[in-house]
Amino acid sequence: MYKFFGVSFLALLSISVYDSYAQNYPVYNSYYNNPFLYNPAEAATDYSYIFLDHRRQWVGVEGAPTLTTLSFSTMFNNTHAGMGAKASSYKRGILSTTDLSVSYAFGVPFDKRNTLFLGLSGGAISNNINMSKVADPSDPALSQYLDNNFQPAANFGMLFRSASGLNFGVTLPQLFAPIYNESSNFSNTAFTPLDNMVISAYYKKTVASKIVNKKKKGMRARVKTGETLAPLEFYMLYKYAKVGNNQLEALVKLNLSQNFWLGASYKQPGSFGGITGISTKYVIISYSYEPGGQTEPGFSSGTHEIQLGVRLGKQKRFKRVMPLLRSTITTTNEQHIARFQQTVEDADRVETKDEETKKYYVVIKAFGDFTGADQFKKKLIEEKFNADIFYYSKDRKYYVHVLETGKSADASDEVRNLKTYTKLKDAKVLTVVTPKPK
Repeated sequence: MYKFFGVSFLALLSISVYDSYAQNYPVYNSYYNNPFLYNPAEAATDYSYIFLDHRRQWVGVEGAPTLTTLSFSTMFNNTHAGMGAKASSYKRGILSTTDLSVSYAFGVPFDKRNTLFLGLSGGAISNNINMSKVADPSDPALSQYLDNNFQPAANFGMLFRSASGLNFGVTLPQLFAPIYNESSNFSNTAFTPLDNMVISAYYKKTVASKIVNKKKKGMRARVKTGETLAPLEFYMLYKYAKVGNNQLEALVKLNLSQNFWLGASYKQPGSFGGITGISTKYVIISYSYEPGGQTEPGFSSGTHEIQLGVRLGKQKRFKRVMPLLRSTITTTNEQHIARFQQTVEDADRVETKDEETKKYYVVIKAFGDFTGADQFKKKLIEEKFNADIFYYSKDRKYYVHVLETGKSADASDEVRNLKTYTKLKDAKVLTVVTPKPK
């Protein structure tokens, strides 16, 4: 009898596990909002997020997959690391799977625009049987299984994130082979990382803040805008499985505003769907629908998925390695007299002339009196900057600068680094043009 029920039980599990195309593990449509659902390297998020995802597949079909997932992810502010946690309940047929895991992600910066993130997730999986669907629920073999069915679960992910908006990821979603008929806790040690793989690529561009002119109450003012998302986003997933049921997914998202979007998705072998959502400062709500993808046309009302997200706290900052600043290398000699009395011009507008020489200065601030400039210079020196002062007779101002160089590229790089890695956000390049003696 044990053999009979064992064979029957395995057959039912096989039907449940392979109940949809390329569905060896949970499937999500709303991964574009929360890519941490697939890749643990995505745990290092720009804010702290809590997401609740609920998916009902093939509504109207008895035993169709139902998935509920609660996740949390965040970056540790001003570090290279992040963490996440995830709990999910995945029901299909007579089998229900509960998955609990925690994740750790670490970023390796290549430069200030590109970073490689590595993520590892570990936890446990528990499988349960709907005994009302079993012919003989009193079978002791099933009771033994239900009492001892916890197995290890782990996955690994990599993510290449670029400031250009292009992102590439690889996830090994099942480092341990799934097992459904073991009667001992944590007995599965079969390490099979390459049996399943998820390859992702997406374009999600954040447009930096800028200074714009706005008219308010009849007066014009220069204000700084916040970061915004580019109008179009593109996502692609390729899911590989050793058993052969591979699948390609694609999604395009149109941001009609910073708070509302529409989009469309496609899954092999021919399932199309639509997405929509709204986002506020703290709350994200998205919905997706797939009219196709069911076993028989008209057999169900399609697949529905809803996602609720909460954005917590302030934006996190990824810590990058500060480059060697040229403005902190040399020591300074304080001078209380005007050093230069040449014409000072914007470097972008100076034309090269044979009879002229140029020097480039990284200027932090200008003052109308020497006392203010001298106090500011001393403050910069206390902060280990090579500060000095020069006087421009034409506008009668004292300029505090931190670098003097004969190379325009060096000055421009220094300004860029100061704005990126220090508090000197007002740094700019000025060119001093000195006519050669005749």
